[in-house]
Amino acid sequence: MARKKINLKFKLSYDAPVTLTFVLICAFFFLLNSFLIKNDVFSKLLSSPTSTAGNLPFIISNPICYLRLFVYIFGANESSVLFINLILIMLLGSSMEERYGSIIIGIMIFVAALFAGVLNACFCKESLVGALPVVCMMIFLNAFMSFSKKKFPLSFAFVMILFVVLELSNGSNIISLIICIAGGLCGSLFAFLTSSKVRAEKKSAETGSVAEKSKKSSGLLSRAEKIAYAKELDRQSPRNKNHDSLDDDDETTVVGTLKF
Repeated sequence: MARKKINLKFKLSYDAPVTLTFVLICAFFFLLNSFLIKNDVFSKLLSSPTSTAGNLPFIISNPICYLRLFVYIFGANESSVLFINLILIMLLGSSMEERYGSIIIGIMIFVAALFAGVLNACFCKESLVGALPVVCMMIFLNAFMSFSKKKFPLSFAFVMILFVVLELSNGSNIISLIICIAGGLCGSLFAFLTSSKVRAEKKSAETGSVAEKSKKSSGLLSRAEKIAYAKELDRQSPRNKNHDSLDDDDETTVVGTLKF
């Protein structure tokens, strides 16, 4: 009896470029801050601005403050918090990126981080550090898949409750948590508003391809196509060939019928 050979050749696929790149950047900054730099300057760079009464107040004339409104999502205070956030982003982000596209996911990450950073600079005295707004955005995106089908998933409610309890037990400020949830909601609304347009474009493209296939399969041709086809058959007909190439005694009669 012949043995079957098992082919175990696999190719590496960078399937979710935005999500994977985000995770790699967060891991790189964490390793850089933990083992190489180890100073407060780098930690302050990865912290969001605060209100005027906070430790890092937002200064309009300082360009670094504008950079902090976004780059704080790449920081982390503790390794356990970083790993939990990155695991959730990897689990949810890859499927969401496949559904909405890499460009839309990148825009949503930027909007969620920027909105939460601006709110924190206006109302909170403590800086935001970490990808918590991005995690909230991914959770809301996963729930919006069911909202589009006019269903409210109970799993979303349980996830949000457990998520809030986990953050409060880790010592997170309630105001900072509300700001992160608001930032995630704002970022996810961009996909919720554009998903109908994406579905309409996909539906029109599928309808056009089905109509083209049905046209080809049914053999229906337009009037111009029929005329062109008839001219091509008439040009290739033996009666239109050069008479010099025919024998003088050849009295062949060509009779043809063309039917559409």
